[in-house]
Amino acid sequence: MKQKIAEAHALLSQLEAERNNYLTQLEKRKAFLSSREILDILESKAGRAGSMATVKRWADQGYLGDCIDERESFPLLVSKQGNKRFLFPRESVLTYLYKKGYLRPSYEVLDRVQLTRKRDCCWGIITSIERSDQHFTYHVQLEKTGEVLLSVPEEELLIP
Repeated sequence: MKQKIAEAHALLSQLEAERNNYLTQLEKRKAFLSSREILDILESKAGRAGSMATVKRWADQGYLGDCIDERESFPLLVSKQGNKRFLFPRESVLTYLYKKGYLRPSYEVLDRVQLTRKRDCCWGIITSIERSDQHFTYHVQLEKTGEVLLSVPEEELLIP
């Protein structure tokens, strides 16, 4: 019985180590985008249907940063079907898409907007825009008080 308990503890510690390795790889994987994920961003943010050939051309020209092989870098994660699965650094891809105009904010600097987070009608002017991953936040100066609200998410703004 003691031997079975010892074997079970050894198996448990091995499984915990594998789980920790899996979670570490899963966290590291978030820093990369696959070709499919890039096309999904293009479709959702720019309303443009791209193709794998376009992504491959951008990668071949070096616009998307250094690519890595998903199967070699993240062997514990469930791999998808296909010959090669290349991943590109998330920040490089998003910076490129932003520069090309495929990833753009909904509002521009000096747009007059209405804030939805306050119950009463609150108007403001956008003074600056910051990109954070695929999303944008805005600095908004309120018309009534002159107070500047920092990092207001896009979801909390409306154009009349």
